Amino acid sequence: MKLAIMQPYFFPYIGYFQLIANTDQFVFFDIVQYNKRSWMNRNRILHPNKPDDFQYISVPIAKHNKGSLIKDVNISHDGKWQDKILGQLMVYKKLKAPFYNEVNQIVKEIFSKEYSTLLDLSIESTRTICDYIGIDFNYEIASRISFDKGSISQPGDWALEISKYKKASEYINPPGGYDIFEENKFLENNIKLSFLKSNLSPYKQSWRKNFNPGLSILDLLMFNSPEESWQIMNNDFAVIDVKNIISTEVLQ
Repeated sequence: MKLAIMQPYFFPYIGYFQLIANTDQFVFFDIVQYNKRSWMNRNRILHPNKPDDFQYISVPIAKHNKGSLIKDVNISHDGKWQDKILGQLMVYKKLKAPFYNEVNQIVKEIFSKEYSTLLDLSIESTRTICDYIGIDFNYEIASRISFDKGSISQPGDWALEISKYKKASEYINPPGGYDIFEENKFLENNIKLSFLKSNLSPYKQSWRKNFNPGLSILDLLMFNSPEESWQIMNNDFAVIDVKNIISTEVLQ
């Protein structure tokens, strides 16, 4: 079984969904400290006035104690943040994105439901996007898995212990932060350690000449049909090992 583990993100970029599509099970990692500077409650879409820039869409977070775990972080319901985001997405209508109506309706459906925690919103939005594209979404939540937390001595051990508990044959992670993992520990437990590197190849973003890469999955879906999005996701990446990452960094 191939396994991926990621923190819950808000309408994340294509690489997040490539991980889901290319593993057998996906685990939402919700048992570490919430980081307000992460992608958990925000992401990026095209800017309405600056062709080479982006704007943030974000979910307001309720007041919480310093050091709160991701699973305990709630959404603030002060103001109409859903309406604000839908208004920001109007940039794609102005750009005549061919699938604006379909994607806007999907976002409206997601926002029509009530969510207490940021985790709940992340799971539901991820599930809905996967259904739209046609990705099998088999997931679990880390806080509900009874794996051995006593053996964790450094950050990379979280993935190792969950992989051991799930009897995974391969653990796949994005290449960022690869150095927290000790490959020998995985190999000693008969687990292959791999990294999925998204190529972020350009696709047409309306008439704008310069491609703005790494935006929210919503950007990809605005300009591509579900079938086209699936084709891009299924072909525009490489699965590599630690040696490949290191050799690439040396060349750079």
